[in-house]
Amino acid sequence: MKGSAFQGSNSVPRGALGLLLATLAVLLALGFWGRQAHADSDPFPRTCRTRRSFAVMQSPATPLAGQPVRLVVVAEREASGGRLRVWGPGGEQPATLMQRGGPPFWWLATIERPRVGRHRYVLVEPGGRVLACGRFRVLRRKPTSPPSTQPVDYWPNARHWNRVEENLYSAWIEKLFDAPPDQRPSWTPLHVVFHDPARNLLYNHLGFNEDGPEVSDAIVVQPDCADLPHFLRAYFAWKRRLPFGYRHCSRGSSTKPPRCGELKTNVGQLVPVAGDRRLQTPAQLFSHFLRKKVSNVHSASGRTAANDDATDLYPVALSRRSLRPGTVYIDPYGHLLVVSRWIAQAEGTSGLLFAADAHPDLSVGRKRFWRGAFMFLDDYRGGAGGFKAFRPIVERDGQLVALTNEEIRKESGYRNYATSQYDLGLDGFYLKMDEVINPRALGPLQAYRERLKALHELIGERVDSVQAGEDHMKKSAYRTIEMPSGPRIFETRGPWEDFSTPARDMRLLIAIEDVLRYPDLVIKMPKRFALAAGENPSQARQKMLQLAQTFMDKHGIHYVASDGSKRRLSIKQIVERRKELEMAYNPNDCVELRWGASGDELRTCKRNAPADQRQRMLQYRAWFASRTRPPIR
Repeated sequence: MKGSAFQGSNSVPRGALGLLLATLAVLLALGFWGRQAHADSDPFPRTCRTRRSFAVMQSPATPLAGQPVRLVVVAEREASGGRLRVWGPGGEQPATLMQRGGPPFWWLATIERPRVGRHRYVLVEPGGRVLACGRFRVLRRKPTSPPSTQPVDYWPNARHWNRVEENLYSAWIEKLFDAPPDQRPSWTPLHVVFHDPARNLLYNHLGFNEDGPEVSDAIVVQPDCADLPHFLRAYFAWKRRLPFGYRHCSRGSSTKPPRCGELKTNVGQLVPVAGDRRLQTPAQLFSHFLRKKVSNVHSASGRTAANDDATDLYPVALSRRSLRPGTVYIDPYGHLLVVSRWIAQAEGTSGLLFAADAHPDLSVGRKRFWRGAFMFLDDYRGGAGGFKAFRPIVERDGQLVALTNEEIRKESGYRNYATSQYDLGLDGFYLKMDEVINPRALGPLQAYRERLKALHELIGERVDSVQAGEDHMKKSAYRTIEMPSGPRIFETRGPWEDFSTPARDMRLLIAIEDVLRYPDLVIKMPKRFALAAGENPSQARQKMLQLAQTFMDKHGIHYVASDGSKRRLSIKQIVERRKELEMAYNPNDCVELRWGASGDELRTCKRNAPADQRQRMLQYRAWFASRTRPPIR
């Protein structure tokens, strides 16, 4: 036994040595990372390393005892069955869990009442492989900042835009406007959503109570349709300490795309104003920045040329990987939407793409993508609409600059600048989007039923808009709203912009025509549909027409008449009144006329638009009859 480490008078007997080693192993296992359970119940790794395609956001930035903490893990790839778990003082923490598909894929854990002390979290696959992990500390109270003589800037640029931040932005947008597919959610105005901790993953993230619970001290965010994308992007960038920028743009014309000026940024915009009590808190300063500065963007700001570098937005490819939540859709007729959620096609169900949009009456809702709600033009002389993403803003030599199209094409984490959507033509654009939303062809009845549902949703939105006009007229003692002349009826400011519905009604009329013509597609393009065995296109078309008859009779809306009574209109009745709806957009008319009423239904009507306005509406009717909105210039 020469050379044995245990040889001699002080050596340990073999049996005792084995017992000692076994005891040490047990103690190490019990003490590993301070755990009090077996390794399979607490998979937090010895060396915490989040994998390359995963990233984590903790909110609020400084967690406090008793206040909810949200952990969001985002990833480029799917991790089926991945589970997000959290440990703190006393063991595993009870948490509300949520998981969503993508890309990006994301997981959410909410710890409602965390205790003071260290916490650990881990996203682990069923086989035990750790995908993401980390630690955070919950404090008893908010730390105090040392006094400073320097002005405080409540929007420092501490991070930079990259794929991680873009993925977190997508997850935040999706949760913000989340709702079951069969619901038609609506909020008025946008800050109602920001003030909701169940929706807003960044609720009070900065620790200033900037989102509540006291509404009087919280941010005020009231976008119309053109402001919504920029307001959302600005809010996320402010909370995450990311750079934000916007440009003032011209309106362009039917033959000339809008052009934009120099980039304006957030630098120095959230500094308290000496002597002005209204501009002291972060919430006051941010609200003022949006209202006075960012709101100068307008509906033409996104309709810039596809190859223009001096823009806020750039075009992307029509693919599931490119069209993530947060992507902007620009309607060439002046409406903007923000992609909010994808629902993947499954056996027996259609895929869906939802987008949030704001309206002149300051309401925010959600629409599904289809031809009747997302207008597209293949004439790009006046600028390119379609799907676009926000241009990344980076710091160079101490200055904030926006990446050019070529730089985006090469930038790691982006590389998504593409103009291919403009090469497809009008019908080709919608065909491509049908393929992206439903990679497998739908049966004729299933495809048509989804279109009928979408039309029903569109009509339901109009109910709210018309009622908002009625409420305004009553509040103003029915004072006449001035009506603009010519194409300006579609795009102006003031009460007419807020409460008339010419643009909405134009979209509705186009949607009705699309629904009525849709069964003919099964004859023209039978390969687009998954016909049943032995079924020919003519038979399928006949079944689709029968479905439309049944659906339109069964489904409808209610509106409140001038005498306060409720009136029901079926979709069939509304479709039959499409001629009357060509002149139903004026809020100075009674609500019955707004719904195309005639005969006995008109007996409760108490007011009409002035004669000169009705005369001009007759002149403008040709635009609605041809379903062609005229250019502003």
